[in-house]
Amino acid sequence: MKNNKVNIRPNVSILSVLKFLEYETWFALAEFVDNAIASFQENEQQLKKLHGDDFKLKVVIEINDPEGKITIRDNAAGIEEDNYARAFRAAEIPNDTSGLSEFGMGMKSAACWFSDLWTVRTSALGENYEKLVKFDMNQIFEDKIEELEYTTKETNSNNHYTIIELYNVNKMPRRKGLGKVKSHLTSIYREFIRKDILTLIVDNVELQYKEPKILTEKFQQKPYSPIGEPIYWKKEINFDIDDNLSVHGFVAIREKASTNEAGFALFRRGRVIEGSFDDGFRPDFIFGAPNSYRYQRVFGELHLNGFDVSFTKKGIQWDENLEIFLRLLKDDISSTAFPLLQQAENYRVRATEKDYKKSGVKALDKTVSDFKDTAPKAIEETFEKPSVQEEDETPLIQTDKSIQKDFSVSFNKINWNISIELSYDPSLNDLFEVGNHLIKNPINNKSIRQIGIRLSLIHPFMIEYTGTDNSKIEPILRIIAALGLAEIIAKESGAKMQGEIRRNFNELITKISNA
Repeated sequence: MKNNKVNIRPNVSILSVLKFLEYETWFALAEFVDNAIASFQENEQQLKKLHGDDFKLKVVIEINDPEGKITIRDNAAGIEEDNYARAFRAAEIPNDTSGLSEFGMGMKSAACWFSDLWTVRTSALGENYEKLVKFDMNQIFEDKIEELEYTTKETNSNNHYTIIELYNVNKMPRRKGLGKVKSHLTSIYREFIRKDILTLIVDNVELQYKEPKILTEKFQQKPYSPIGEPIYWKKEINFDIDDNLSVHGFVAIREKASTNEAGFALFRRGRVIEGSFDDGFRPDFIFGAPNSYRYQRVFGELHLNGFDVSFTKKGIQWDENLEIFLRLLKDDISSTAFPLLQQAENYRVRATEKDYKKSGVKALDKTVSDFKDTAPKAIEETFEKPSVQEEDETPLIQTDKSIQKDFSVSFNKINWNISIELSYDPSLNDLFEVGNHLIKNPINNKSIRQIGIRLSLIHPFMIEYTGTDNSKIEPILRIIAALGLAEIIAKESGAKMQGEIRRNFNELITKISNA
């Protein structure tokens, strides 16, 4: 074993700011995988000559939470002596920038983002020694070190590997976070995995990409109105934008809708740059609002050739060419020849009896269980409250923390101005209210009645079951509006104490929701 030195000048100061990069954990880990892939691709012929045509790149990421340590191992060609100095200098661009390692920052930026203490041990193909270098970032900055000592020891010239060990990791992926890391890395490297180029193992699990099933159904110009023959809803994409810019891939409709996993994945050099796993790339003018059907069904893989990428590889560098392509893409997938966007928006699948039974059993079991525990006391307390005499004109408390819509109707020979209101005022206690209400544009006419129906968005029931999801708020609002109008109709028909039902309902739903 002997000691050597590697010069890390002149950009060592850059290393001090790398820990503040806006990385996601999976993007930081991907930097190490990128380097391994780049090494494999550059030396593929020599590696297969040595091991045979069945040789595969293998990258293993070990997460040791108790010790606060992450280890990344690969069987690529290693870091050769001639390239060693460049590999550890920040922003030193490699000789070959055609692969996934193009900025000379990946390993350094990712390692510094994770830890202040890390080592690299490597044996390069054809060299009969292993090299080990240690980066103690605190000591490097404190002592203004410009050269690092590294040690070597003899090994077989056919050995080839790189092992990176990160100590005292301050951004350790745990539990659900670790699951998300696996899902993103699987998505990012799906092309290498599906082509059987890469075996990627994270926390003892070999990552496998599961292809989404593509819809095969008749076209629905209107929901539940299929016409024609079944269509396989996938369209191949092949655009030449400029002399050196092109996009190829596909756009399709998922058989099973998924808010998380729909969207485009943007590839560059075989790797997903933007749109991995639950962070699909969704331009508004193509996908619409998050509650739209096409937002949940349209997906695709778009391979961008000739486009630049940010040095952290978190996104494509936008320019007018990419914007032009996306506009052309929308026209292409919404044409009458292949109306993919229209199908994604209008397609509806009728639930089977099995689906209704399955979801119904779950909902019924949960509701009965909750009511069994909380309803007896709530009923007792509500029943013991003295009944309130029906009030002819109960005013609703005015609040600025609300949104409302007004409309006019006529029934029982009486004209009504009705206001439907959503409030987010924490001082209002009831889930829904019915009563006199200040219409935004009142009509000065005694023959026209004015009434308000109010739903509280921050009632405990709404907070638990809807949050701010308008697709969940809307059905409840429709039920409440119908109940309010039913109360008005009952009152005009001469029924007595119809408001007592609403008051009891508010008492019960509040007590059960707070239990």
